[in-house]
Amino acid sequence: MYTIINLIFYYLWHLIDMVNFLKKLNSIFSLSTLKNRIVITLTAGIMCCCFLMVIVSYNAIYRIQEDKIKTVMSFDLQQQSAKLAQKYANLLQITQQMAPEGNVGSLVEEYFAAKESYNRLVLSRSIASSIGLITFSNSDVELVTYYYPKSRQTVFANLPLQDDFSLQALPDLEDNANIIYQSPHLSQCRFSADQVVSVVRKITFSNGQQWIIYVETKSDTANDINMLSRSANMPYILTLLDRRDRVRYCSNLNAFSNGQILNLDEKSGTLGKYIWNQTESGYEYKTVLLVPAVSYNHEFYIWKNHILLIFGLTVIIMAFITIMLLQLIYKPLRVFESEMESIGKGNMNALHYRTGIDEFDKLFDKFNTMKQQIQQLMHDVQEKEERRHQLELEKLIYQINPHFLLNTLNSVHWLAVLHKQNDIGKVISTLNFLLSYNIGRSKEPATLRTEIKVLRSYIELQQMRYDFKVIENIEDGEYLDRPVARFILQPVVENAIYHGIDENGTIEINVMPVNNRKDIKIVIKDNGKGINEHALAMLRQTDPDDSKTQKHGIGLRYVRSILKSFYGNSAYMTIDSMPGHGTAVTLCLPLR
Repeated sequence: MYTIINLIFYYLWHLIDMVNFLKKLNSIFSLSTLKNRIVITLTAGIMCCCFLMVIVSYNAIYRIQEDKIKTVMSFDLQQQSAKLAQKYANLLQITQQMAPEGNVGSLVEEYFAAKESYNRLVLSRSIASSIGLITFSNSDVELVTYYYPKSRQTVFANLPLQDDFSLQALPDLEDNANIIYQSPHLSQCRFSADQVVSVVRKITFSNGQQWIIYVETKSDTANDINMLSRSANMPYILTLLDRRDRVRYCSNLNAFSNGQILNLDEKSGTLGKYIWNQTESGYEYKTVLLVPAVSYNHEFYIWKNHILLIFGLTVIIMAFITIMLLQLIYKPLRVFESEMESIGKGNMNALHYRTGIDEFDKLFDKFNTMKQQIQQLMHDVQEKEERRHQLELEKLIYQINPHFLLNTLNSVHWLAVLHKQNDIGKVISTLNFLLSYNIGRSKEPATLRTEIKVLRSYIELQQMRYDFKVIENIEDGEYLDRPVARFILQPVVENAIYHGIDENGTIEINVMPVNNRKDIKIVIKDNGKGINEHALAMLRQTDPDDSKTQKHGIGLRYVRSILKSFYGNSAYMTIDSMPGHGTAVTLCLPLR
């Protein structure tokens, strides 16, 4: 912590020196141009960043430390693996001497073949002497014995065995037919509590009896791991895996349980909260050395704190530099913004403002020139607009006034009434009402009730020309007085009259509220000839590109468009038809 505080004061001292250096630069270089100011400011910032980057480069020490740890782990693992393999090799050599073809095993063969007690006594002493010589030359060997599994009898043991001696209870590390390598366990000698490794060898004597040779030697694996852990300042965990990747020994019983499967396919990696490294032993088992990730990354965490501190200092310095740049650039920009707003309000007066920065002063001069050009353009546009307005007035003089058409129809209506042509007067009156409503000249509000009224007037006109029947099923209610889009029912009925029904056909109109009176459902169907699938598909297109398609169903496409414009996605129109069975058009409108 003391070192970090010293570093902070060291960096602040250099920062003060840098500020003084900038003051000297101000006297050397002219700061009247934006270019010089930006160059000097960014240079100072880059120098600070580069200075900090030198410190950040020390982060490479983490990589060096990581490589060092991996090297130490690999060396310690190789050392332990070689030491364990050497112990198994020594035990295997002893079992070879005790096999029937070995020097000790041949004496045992003679012992079993001897019939006289004296010969047996002499041979037993020779066997004991040979075994003693073996244990003397291999000081770590603790127990050597022959074991007969059928009677659980042991003979020629150099030391007494445990009362509960059982080979089945010992952990098998590798099983190669007649030879079994056993992982570290407690000694089976009655007078020893040491940790040992053992080898079991199955043999058959000439008399046909199958015996087992059991040899164990002292193993310092646990002590070695503890010493290596203290030396490396990391809690090592040594694990032995059999050919099926099952744990057969673990120096830390809390890390992995016996029999647990560890799938370690690479030479090193991460397993849960551990970093591991493994090596081949020369046998079929694997030796794995693990370290908790927390201990492995301890140095990294320390350096990470240093990096965070450096990052914080970098942010402070960059913020300081940013504020300086904002003061240099943003103030003139705010003047530009204010002038742009004044232009939006119509103020075209020339700006008299000097920033002391040559580049901005030139921009303000060009800005004043632009104002003059805008004033000239606005004057030109105004003249063109006045000319265009004059042309529009002249054009309107020659256009037909819809008001004139309505007044003319009204005059014809009263002329028919004066001459007692009541049918003609009724037709003209109805047509006048339809035209007034459809072009928006009528005083009637655009409600569903008005739409139905207009639709009835239209049907009345059409029934003067065509012979068809209309069935209305309209549920009365307040919903009929809600506003709807104008001119949405007549095109649907018109389509049914001209393209749907034949002579003596029927059109059925159903209007009702649905969805708890939240929507209006309108169904207009006929019993005409119907529409084939191809024509129906063209009618259902919302935006047809084909010119032939555009000529068909203009009224229905208009209804769909006006619904989209008036209601958005809240309303829809569906068309269902079957050749020979008529067509049904359904409108669903939300109640507003």
